[in-house]
Amino acid sequence: MQDLFRSFWWMVFPLSWFVFDGYHRWLADRARRDAVELLKTYAKSGREPPAELLARLDAR
Repeated sequence: MQDLFRSFWWMVFPLSWFVFDGYHRWLADRARRDAVELLKTYAKSGREPPAELLARLDAR
């Protein structure tokens, strides 16, 4: 097992990149879903959503 780690120690870096990228994408998706839910509440109440909210959805 130690030989395997010594041969492939550098794999820790790409694997951690995949984990962090997946986490970042999950957070971005969660933020986008929250913005869409907020937009739905504005639509139900008949109010105009703020320009910042619409810009946030268009930016991605």
